[in-house]
Amino acid sequence: MKVHRNGKAAALTPEQFDELVTAAPSQRYASLWTLQRFTASRIGEALALNWGDVAGGKVTFRRSTTKTKATRQVPQSQKLKQVLADYRQQWAAEHGHDPATDEVLFPAAGSTTSPQSRQAADKALRATCKRIGLEGVSLHSFRRTAAQDAVDRGLPLHVVQKMTGHKSLGSLGEYLQAS
Repeated sequence: MKVHRNGKAAALTPEQFDELVTAAPSQRYASLWTLQRFTASRIGEALALNWGDVAGGKVTFRRSTTKTKATRQVPQSQKLKQVLADYRQQWAAEHGHDPATDEVLFPAAGSTTSPQSRQAADKALRATCKRIGLEGVSLHSFRRTAAQDAVDRGLPLHVVQKMTGHKSLGSLGEYLQAS
């Protein structure tokens, strides 16, 4: 478990995840964390997404934005579809127009084409966790949670590996806990 920003990020229980999303400082962060949780994405991958990447019932992580330099597509769960639809309405209201396919989901202040920083996302998460008393959580917790949940639901490891984009089962195994 992470202690003072060192160690492995904690995986979240469903109750902890729900509490965190409910306590999010804005719909933007609730949507970001939900997207990460249901796609097993790294924060850099999530922040680089544009609206065209979340069309057609899938989330497409472009090879230029993934750690492994391989494009990865993850189907959207019903929950994620609803969260993204609601967030799209909020995004449009905030920016005064419906988002174009090349505009980013989570833009920096004053922009629709430049993504917000990792630091801003991390600061919001740490403040929320402190407020609700969650320890050991980082932006990587959503990725760990998604992988662990998929295994707990009985998905074969090779399917989970494809979802997370891990190159080896050994690296995926670092995310999982035996139950």
